[in-house]
Amino acid sequence: MDLSNQAILVYILTFSAVFIMVNYGWTTIRAWLVGQEYYYDRVLNQQLLMNVNPRLVLVSVILGVIFIAFIGYLLGGIVFLVPFGIAGFLAPWLVIRHMDQKRKEKLDIQLVDGIVTVASGVRAGLTLVQAMELLVQNHGGPIKQEFGQLLREYQMGLDLNQAMRNTSNRVGLSNYRLVFTAIEMHRIRGGNSGESLDRIAESIREIQRLEGKLDAITAQGRMQATFIALSPLALLAVFYLIDPAAVRSLFAEPLGRVILLISTLMVLTGWMWIRKIMAVDI
Repeated sequence: MDLSNQAILVYILTFSAVFIMVNYGWTTIRAWLVGQEYYYDRVLNQQLLMNVNPRLVLVSVILGVIFIAFIGYLLGGIVFLVPFGIAGFLAPWLVIRHMDQKRKEKLDIQLVDGIVTVASGVRAGLTLVQAMELLVQNHGGPIKQEFGQLLREYQMGLDLNQAMRNTSNRVGLSNYRLVFTAIEMHRIRGGNSGESLDRIAESIREIQRLEGKLDAITAQGRMQATFIALSPLALLAVFYLIDPAAVRSLFAEPLGRVILLISTLMVLTGWMWIRKIMAVDI
């Protein structure tokens, strides 16, 4: 095929791709972009309470993906463009997920002390709302943010039960859902609030103890998964000391890059699979 025929073929493929995207793919792309913007708004503003513009975050992520993919293209051509682009797309999601997970872990740790504070306030003669205000005054971190948001919603006229449901949905933790459901049932049926909260705190403390024991049991499996994932890098370094030319060919030759890409994907899949098996929930 001569140069003119190749140019004609490129023009036809480009026109076909643009035509298909405009007529059939734009609706899907737009729906995906709206979904991503909603995801950033839900996680960053509603869960992490960061007060950022989700559209600005989405635009920054797209520009970052393009920039990282371009760097991959400069380093290794089309073979590195796709994995670098995927890495650039996954990196913000992994960072946000890590931030959300760390915040939830801290919320879970602070819950028992928070319940004890509320129970002490109720036994001292305070109302439930006043006891929650006492929690906000005497605690810091994410639990102060969440209960502060709950009280602001209540002060703006929202029913306390609905405000607790909103907080439960926003936090997304089973222990918080248990606490707020028990408080709501207690407000409906009556009883000794201090004793009820103490029992809830003791139950959650026992659940956390069992979860900690389970984490200790599965820690060895998670560590083995990490060692298995890192072992190919160690073997690659050993092979480089033995035969540097052969290792360089993996990065220089197109077939070697494809082999590296497939191997990396398989190692990551195995690591994620083992981590998923070890992630046992009570």
